[in-house]
Amino acid sequence: MTPETRLRFTKTAVWILRLAVGGIFIVSGAAKMIDLYGFIYKINDYLAAWHLSVSKGPVVFTVALLSATEFLTGITLATGSMRRLSVWIASAMMAFMLPLTLYVAIVDPVADCGCFGDLWIISNWATFSKNIAIAAALAALLLYNRRIEGLFTPMSQWMQITLAAGWIGWVGLVGYNEQPLLDFRPYPVGSPLLHEADYSEIFYRYAAPDGTTADFSATELPDESDGQWTFVERIDPISDVAESAFVVFDSDGYDATYDLIGTTDRQLLMLVPDVKAAGISETYVANELARHISSHSDNPAASFAAIVSATTDQSAMSEWLDLAMADYPVYTAEDTAIKTVARGKMALVFLRNDTIVWKRTLSSINPDQIEAPDFTLEELRTDGPERFGHSLLILLLAELAVMLMGRGATFSRLHFIRSRRKARANS
Repeated sequence: MTPETRLRFTKTAVWILRLAVGGIFIVSGAAKMIDLYGFIYKINDYLAAWHLSVSKGPVVFTVALLSATEFLTGITLATGSMRRLSVWIASAMMAFMLPLTLYVAIVDPVADCGCFGDLWIISNWATFSKNIAIAAALAALLLYNRRIEGLFTPMSQWMQITLAAGWIGWVGLVGYNEQPLLDFRPYPVGSPLLHEADYSEIFYRYAAPDGTTADFSATELPDESDGQWTFVERIDPISDVAESAFVVFDSDGYDATYDLIGTTDRQLLMLVPDVKAAGISETYVANELARHISSHSDNPAASFAAIVSATTDQSAMSEWLDLAMADYPVYTAEDTAIKTVARGKMALVFLRNDTIVWKRTLSSINPDQIEAPDFTLEELRTDGPERFGHSLLILLLAELAVMLMGRGATFSRLHFIRSRRKARANS
């Protein structure tokens, strides 16, 4: 193999590894940063499994820092920036994560590691296998990454990283303070809150005297009187209802799901997974919204209700109701289901019939907006996917401009140096 061929092969291999490993870090970091609450819940699951108690502040800070670092490390790896530092940071992360994911795979303290958030849920052993592959790729990059030039010049790569850091920071802030810009959970905007099973394809299994079985639809059931067929079981269609069903209970503990959800044309639900963590000052906005719904003519068929965690003890519930001055019905639901539907200490979900129109945290709503004479509930929609797409396009264009400016500046500097040398040689 000639030196030129070897160099071309090395360059190709390095870029493949950069894009593969960098892409994994980008997707993993971005998925967690988009939904910081989801990552916080996962970290709390680990802490609970290990019987550790950590206050909220350090957890939030650590979650945001880890997610942003992972994303920015992926950006620098994929573009060939900070060729030494990026690989060393990624290797340090793998040196910590590899034994941790091995332990998680063996002990299985949680169902999944949460390394891709809710975007892509994989088993703990699959996570460990993925980390082995990443560690092997990083070992190769430690040897060869610094030898192959990146897309950005040393002068422009700092601007590239700054732009990426600003963007991912904004994504995290929006996701934490409003709602995730992209929703990877079972209840995105536009989906029904009540996930119904489709029983249009129910089959009934019958057994013949020779032991064979056959399935029949409801309109084709065999005649059992002749002894040729004996009913065995009913086969319902495979459904995700058990995983995603949202069940609401009234104050007496009875299922009130269909008495509440979808009973009015427009409905605003306030979800509170933990009344002790909920901000009482924010309930003023909830009271104003409930008052708006009950008094304004633009909401003749609208309703307002609160849904809190079913694990809330009676004393805490009574104290919260008293302080919140709730003049609206209050129901309960399983706290994990509440957290799955919407993120935040107190979140609002606006429904048309039972279809989700928008959702956002209560703290993100300006009370002055509600008091405007022409205010409507539809105004509170945030259109997260559109904002995410537009901001990502702006980031990519800005990164491209920085890359071209850096390349242009380097070309101009080299051209100037060559011109000066040529002028000196001719003088």
